[in-house]
Amino acid sequence: MANGTVRLALFREDQLNQAAEAITRLHEMGIEDEDISVISGMALSERILGRPMSWSHVPLIAIAGAVAGFLIAFFLVFGTQYLYPIRVGAMPNTPVPTSLVVLFEITMLGMLVSTLLGVIAEMLTPSYGPAGYDPRISHGHIGVLYTSPTNLDNQVRSRLSELGAVIVERPEVKKLWP
Repeated sequence: MANGTVRLALFREDQLNQAAEAITRLHEMGIEDEDISVISGMALSERILGRPMSWSHVPLIAIAGAVAGFLIAFFLVFGTQYLYPIRVGAMPNTPVPTSLVVLFEITMLGMLVSTLLGVIAEMLTPSYGPAGYDPRISHGHIGVLYTSPTNLDNQVRSRLSELGAVIVERPEVKKLWP
């Protein structure tokens, strides 16, 4: 929703069921998931609040990093011995048991580095939902940030107030970025 009023409904941490009910009521009034954000100081699963599952690209990036790490390790272990063979007595060109350690370690290093870069990339990617913050969220409150159409604003506020929400007015909702 491009235009509308951004409001923040605050619930105490023991009002988790009321926060989930607030999201259900917002859906009933025609407010889409894109116009609702949940802000909390504690980790809450999407299923607890009845929200759609949020997908992340980090697992795919981690798998790609593991594959890249394995290919680099394979080249280091077997490719260098093929390019620059050194014969030592009756030993094989590439001893497999010791090569497995190098393969494993560099594969895991590739996965670790790519996961870190993937998490950083996900953090820097902008969110397109409503944005805002209230200091009470850091002290245990759960915030349901929503954008409501101007004509439904009073009705939404009264329905959420019935659940025990403290509605924070727009000037008090702090923007996270300009």
